[in-house]
Amino acid sequence: MKGRLMPKLTDQEFDEFLATPGLYARFATVDVDGFPRVIPIIFFHHERKIKFTLRPVGAPLENVRRDPKVALSIDEPTDPQRRVNIQGIAQIVYEPGSEDQWLDVYRQMLLKTATPEFVDDYIKGSAEAGLRRPWLQVDLDDPTTRVKTWRLNIEGEERDRPVPMARKYLQNWDGSAPANSENLPMSR
Repeated sequence: MKGRLMPKLTDQEFDEFLATPGLYARFATVDVDGFPRVIPIIFFHHERKIKFTLRPVGAPLENVRRDPKVALSIDEPTDPQRRVNIQGIAQIVYEPGSEDQWLDVYRQMLLKTATPEFVDDYIKGSAEAGLRRPWLQVDLDDPTTRVKTWRLNIEGEERDRPVPMARKYLQNWDGSAPANSENLPMSR
């Protein structure tokens, strides 16, 4: 039996998943030498945009300034193992020094991963230390943005997906032969 694709997240599942406390995104940019750079970031899904901040000095922000094409990968390790991959254009909405423009949303973002007391102390300490950050976003409704979602089957759904997925890894992509070191290009 041919397996169907893993179910995509519905709009409601998508919104609920991205609001889940404790989730981080892996944020990818391309370094000047062409190699990918991936860092974990806290993010906030708000108004159909993925909002986040970066350090004011460093390769990720320099990469965005040079080439704003980015990717984010967000997932959870427990069932139903929801996954979201986003490719899009990062927009620098506010340059460092404009924190008063986005402080409320920043606080909401930080509350996804920390207690209110910690968040308030962190924001106060950052301000006292003179730390200025840019505020960025990826617009999910931009025509260039690509969003892929999927999850495992949930209770009550037919559970035929894991076996066909395993078969895909055990065969050449066209299904013509079992995969092995002789018929798959592999570097050693």
